[in-house]
Amino acid sequence: MLTVKKETKGDTLVIHLEGTIDETPPMEQAIGTIDSKKVAFGCKEIRRLNSAGVRGWIIYFENLKKRGIQFRFFECSPTIMEQVNLIRNFRSGAPVDSFYLPYLCTGCKAQFQQLVMTDELIKNKLEVPTLTCPKCKSPMNFDDLPEEYFIFISLL
Repeated sequence: MLTVKKETKGDTLVIHLEGTIDETPPMEQAIGTIDSKKVAFGCKEIRRLNSAGVRGWIIYFENLKKRGIQFRFFECSPTIMEQVNLIRNFRSGAPVDSFYLPYLCTGCKAQFQQLVMTDELIKNKLEVPTLTCPKCKSPMNFDDLPEEYFIFISLL
């Protein structure tokens, strides 16, 4: 189930999305009316999308775009990034300001996520940060294929 938290920061409505995106409730119903012309969607806590959820997401954001609402995404979870890279119009042309990189520890096999700013990653020529495991101090490896995880950047 999708839960939504809203706050206003300056002239921007910030909407934090959390949970599962599926057919219940529809995105329009879960998010409610948007009166702001600028919206930022935080996607850190999106853990799962099913096919009905993906379809509803695309329809929702295409409708926002048609209404002339400027929106962007930030703190996108790996779940969201998978869809961003698989489905060309998943972002509806909106920018992704920041997203999480998945990491796996070479020692204890713990999984971690590291937030990166898209602009910084581009500036650093898509070099993922080197991390050390906070649990066992072993090196951590980026747990995906860079050429697939960063596809969306080539479309900006």
